[in-house]
Amino acid sequence: MNVTSRPRASRPSRSPRARRAAPTLLVLALVGLAGCGSEAEALYGDDAAGPTAATPTPTPSEPPTVGTYPEFGPRDYDYTLQVSCYCADNAPIRISVRDDEVVSAVYVGPRAREAGLRGEEAPDYRRLTIDDVIAAANDTGAARVDVVWPQGQDHPDSVYVDQDERMADEELGYAVSDVDVVEQVED
Repeated sequence: MNVTSRPRASRPSRSPRARRAAPTLLVLALVGLAGCGSEAEALYGDDAAGPTAATPTPTPSEPPTVGTYPEFGPRDYDYTLQVSCYCADNAPIRISVRDDEVVSAVYVGPRAREAGLRGEEAPDYRRLTIDDVIAAANDTGAARVDVVWPQGQDHPDSVYVDQDERMADEELGYAVSDVDVVEQVED
């Protein structure tokens, strides 16, 4: 028997940015498995809003836990929200908040295009501020709350809430990205 072996193709090394993104992508994948099955595919595609603008906050002596996460300071900002749940409308939403109120919430990205939602306004129950996501992180009545909140960042990257371990299909996941604080010009 004549056996030949082919040389293995070498894998390209991942960039430092890709290595830093791996834990976040893992959490998003796990949230997707627990919710709607939303994988960490290219959620935003050509609708990406750009890099996250994080404003550092003082580090408390004890890390925050469920029930103690602080509110988001800025009142005027744009961000992308991906909600994972057992629901049909799980495409990313680009949300604009002014004076702590949602003024616009539009479905974006390839998932929205595939679902025929791209460019459509999201329904009221999807019009969430970052403080609404933080309120979910602070839900002390839930059976389980998992929060990914990078040290020095003023908002979470993701929040997963399971209201009742004995029930299926009521879990919610929130992924926050592309936060852009709007600078207000004083007259």
